[in-house]
Amino acid sequence: MNTDSTLRKKVTRWLDEAYETEDNKKCEALAEKVLSVSPDNPEASLLLAEVFQGDEAEYRDRLRHVLDVLKRPGGEWTSFLSEGCLPEWLKAAALQRLAFSLLGDEECGEGELAEALAMAEELVKNDPEGQTLGRLLQYASLLRLHRYREALKETIRDGTDSPERAYTKALASFRLSGPCEESYQAVCSAIRIDPDLPFLMSGIWEMDDEATEQDDRTHAMALVFGPLLEEDEQAAAWFNTPILVFGFLTGRLPDEVAETLEPQLEEAGMGDMLKIAQGQLEALLQQGQEQEPEKIDELAAEILAQLGDF
Repeated sequence: MNTDSTLRKKVTRWLDEAYETEDNKKCEALAEKVLSVSPDNPEASLLLAEVFQGDEAEYRDRLRHVLDVLKRPGGEWTSFLSEGCLPEWLKAAALQRLAFSLLGDEECGEGELAEALAMAEELVKNDPEGQTLGRLLQYASLLRLHRYREALKETIRDGTDSPERAYTKALASFRLSGPCEESYQAVCSAIRIDPDLPFLMSGIWEMDDEATEQDDRTHAMALVFGPLLEEDEQAAAWFNTPILVFGFLTGRLPDEVAETLEPQLEEAGMGDMLKIAQGQLEALLQQGQEQEPEKIDELAAEILAQLGDF
């Protein structure tokens, strides 16, 4: 018993050190030490998958192995997890990472997308408080599978006011009805919820490689939803126009983009629309003393919604 207790303490220390280090090689070595005394340990296997630098297909196989191990009840590894770690947390992490990997691959076939959808739905089912990216991955899977009506139904069931819900409504409405007021207003709603996100999704801003955990959702939206907004020329033009106008009004556009926007809109017959929006924003700002960035964002989003379908 003392030997078992001593070994568990060692494993806990190795796992703690693996989480704390920023050196991938050291993390890998520590995870391997855990596996040497606790074969198939899903926590150590998940750590190894996270620092794996090889082929994406092998990365997915490693995650599938973690999920297979977690399906087996009563494994000896249950005594060799880090303090506070629960098997259901490991399962959620593996499901989320695998679904994200599949959806991030634009070459994935229908079978793999269906696999991602099944994983996302399992996450949603077991996550009533929305702590995972399950709903985001579910929406993305349905859109990639061209199941637009089902995606719209899910946005109705979903009571959260989230960017993924708004963009799903915009994309699904656009694919079913073409350019329409419902799609446009959903884009405006998405911009209002997270004013910075569209500029990361469209590639106007670059993603920060040093992103923190709180940016996981933003990172996922940029990589998974970004390509959906630019799936073809018509979609790219439709979704980018309100994003660019909002960026112009709020000073979010790089100088080289802002300088070319006005003549492009003039050429497309929308120059007056931009001038109206600018005039309305300036008038509203002059009425009050508040000129905080958040206030400007709020006013610009309201004007954008009132301008209606471009």
